[in-house]
Amino acid sequence: MPINLMSRNLFPPALAPGLRHIFCHWLDLKEHAPQYTHYLNELTSEDAYEIIWELSGTAPMPLMPEGTRPLADGIISGGTKKTVHLQYGMISEVTRQLVADDKYGLFRRMPESHARSGMFSREAAGASLFNLGGTTITTTNGATLFNTAQPLIGGPAATTIAPNISTIINSAGTYPNRPTPDSDLTMTSLQQAITMLALQPDDRGIPVHVKPKWLIHTVQQRRNVRELLGSPGVPGSSNNELNWVIAENLQGLELNYLSTPNGWGLIADKEGHQLSFFERENLMAQTDDDFKTQVLLFLSTQRFSVVAPSWRGCFFSYGP
Repeated sequence: MPINLMSRNLFPPALAPGLRHIFCHWLDLKEHAPQYTHYLNELTSEDAYEIIWELSGTAPMPLMPEGTRPLADGIISGGTKKTVHLQYGMISEVTRQLVADDKYGLFRRMPESHARSGMFSREAAGASLFNLGGTTITTTNGATLFNTAQPLIGGPAATTIAPNISTIINSAGTYPNRPTPDSDLTMTSLQQAITMLALQPDDRGIPVHVKPKWLIHTVQQRRNVRELLGSPGVPGSSNNELNWVIAENLQGLELNYLSTPNGWGLIADKEGHQLSFFERENLMAQTDDDFKTQVLLFLSTQRFSVVAPSWRGCFFSYGP
């Protein structure tokens, strides 16, 4: 439960000399190394919000018979995505008497605990792109980040032009980055996901180079991922087949902040996708005091946003 005011009566051991050891969670429990920095593009901002605009390229260049006029074509404007940088903050109130009588200097180190709390907020916000990407988080095209039918700016003409995708798409003018239905992580479903990314066209039907780097997964999938990515043979097969996935050079990225135990996905390196973290104000710690009540105030704040302007370069399945 939240603690509004920390005073001596709540922490009597801090006043007693000679304690052998104090098991302090924010100092003694090892924190995970930052995870969101592996998969999100890290950008800075000097404004209250950012707007991202999507534009298509031109269509494939057609044949121009002798003596005829060239076909006219131009770029097509897509949608926009606005991301507002949100403020995060925490204040801890400690009586001056507790700080003065604390034999171990713990309560002067409140900003260190705040830093741990602030990192949780960043990780949870980053992972929300996966956790909510199939329901509430949308991109410039208005569809959810992970969808079985991402609408293409070029419409049905784009899927007519794009080569070798007839067995991939679910409807004309769209392209999927989520399986139908959601599936467990297996060799077959992983192959489907890799193929889906490899055949991905742009919004006018021109194939683009998309190669996944990270296999996103939960703690519960650790064994499965290591078998899929590390076994020289196909896991679960007695036919002495080579594990072709090894040549894809995928790396497992275990995220502790995913909320779906069987969720998994693929994401390209940072140049191959648009998932972004905007730093507006870094984590800042301030200290002040209330002269009347003799209470020290430890305040930490930060302002940032995460955004998914485009679905390209990423894939996610929420399990069966």
